[in-house]
Amino acid sequence: MSIQLVCSSSRVSTAARRSSAVASVALSLCWFASAVSARQVNVVIQPPVDSKARAFIEVIGDPVRIWLFPNSYAGISDLGKRIEKLEAFDTAGAEISVHKIAPGQFEATRLAARFRYEVNLDPPAQPSDAAHVSWLEWARGLLMLADLLPTSRSEQGKAVNDEQKEKKTAESTIVRFTLPDSWAVHSNEGHNAAGDAAVSARNGLQKEVTFVVPDVDRAVFALGKSLHISQFSPPGMTLRLVTDGEWAFPDSDALKMAIDVLKAHHDVFAAMPSKQGTLIIIPFPHPVAANKWSAETRGSTVTLLIGRLPSKVAALAQLSVPLTHEFLHFWVPNGLALAGDYDWFYEGFTVYQAARISVRLDVLTFQEFLNAISRAYDGYSLGLDRDRWSLLEASKRRWTTGESSVYSKSMLVAFLYDLNLRSLSRNKHSLDDVYRNLFREYRNEDARAGFQPAQERDGSEAALQALGFYSGMQNFGRSFVSNAFSISLPELLAPFGLRAETFGLRTRISVSESLTRQQRDLLHDLGYNDYVRSPNHRKAS
Repeated sequence: MSIQLVCSSSRVSTAARRSSAVASVALSLCWFASAVSARQVNVVIQPPVDSKARAFIEVIGDPVRIWLFPNSYAGISDLGKRIEKLEAFDTAGAEISVHKIAPGQFEATRLAARFRYEVNLDPPAQPSDAAHVSWLEWARGLLMLADLLPTSRSEQGKAVNDEQKEKKTAESTIVRFTLPDSWAVHSNEGHNAAGDAAVSARNGLQKEVTFVVPDVDRAVFALGKSLHISQFSPPGMTLRLVTDGEWAFPDSDALKMAIDVLKAHHDVFAAMPSKQGTLIIIPFPHPVAANKWSAETRGSTVTLLIGRLPSKVAALAQLSVPLTHEFLHFWVPNGLALAGDYDWFYEGFTVYQAARISVRLDVLTFQEFLNAISRAYDGYSLGLDRDRWSLLEASKRRWTTGESSVYSKSMLVAFLYDLNLRSLSRNKHSLDDVYRNLFREYRNEDARAGFQPAQERDGSEAALQALGFYSGMQNFGRSFVSNAFSISLPELLAPFGLRAETFGLRTRISVSESLTRQQRDLLHDLGYNDYVRSPNHRKAS
């Protein structure tokens, strides 16, 4: 497979997208610094089909001397080792000596106008990592520009990317694929309104497909021989579904479930986060258990890798779990002008909020919801350093201390916050209001166009302020987020009519036999039905 990129030097506007085909793929990126002085970058990717998947990338742009490639992402390390054989050239085409400082780090003896390098695109050894980094195999693949391109540094040592972010004029990147008819490529990025252009090639008829990328850090491209594209446009947003291969459910059922989840989140935030979004569903590149899945949301694109369950009902049930969580990221944090390590909120609290949405959608029963809280408590209880750091500090250490323990504890804190706020306000307010207020206050309007905001507030500060907005909740954030603390769930749940009992290493949360009227009203608002307690009975709240 060869991917060849050609770049245009003219500025173009974002337009509607549509899918195209691949096997030899040409990808071209043009970065524009401003309307006055444009910068062009050409990237050529040529992964052969008869050996390991490799990319040969060539860049022509502003003079640079130092290149720093990403070495880690989402707990995945040694990404810099994928970068090999970097060569640099001056404006006359003469080669410049390049020294490899460390894996993924290179320095030239003088400024280079052009450089090229190789990238190993073999799928990651850990299947779950395939949702987070670029890879390519014989039938399909994912390309994420953020881990394919370096941060280039000028003679003064200042990052070129940082210089560009300081400029007020938003820049775009043009990505042009040259594709054979047997493959397709799709992205949430703007597809050139002019459409596909047929080109002749030595190996047969090909066509060029162009995308406009406002933010390379958020760009994801799905490649494959069997991509299926469908879409639906609820009020305020167009959602495109990209699938590869055969599944137990038809695309129409997956799209309907996705739209239902979007509408449920919209009811909380009272607005859509962006004008368009994309859901990519593809198989893992390596064999996995049928019930496994891995997902990531970048900008307005959800990439979901799932195993193949044979039952339609089971497969759709499995699909609903990541969708309720990942779609929430369209709003938080991707739709907010916030920064920093506030994973305790946008991941941990989101796990809880997604479970609440699942109850409303009749995907989970109330008891299944309580079971999820029980599992989070068990996961928290098994953590060796579970109470050593505050949630603020634990979020900064999540890749070394374990992200699951941070998210489990944060989910419990979200549950406790929701219970307390509902009780104090007599069910007039809930965590829904916190999310809605946060989005209203810090909505990133640039996100609707695909850009990062020019200025961002610290996410933890903003979230703590939102949590403390309501009467009686002013000290909650300091007690449960800013300070280290221990959770004794039986004691903390008792005032709300819930029992937490431990049987061996497992906890079970259930509704008390005797409830006050206020406890009953609160639990009803959460989805509890005291007339029918059977786990087979589902009731949406």
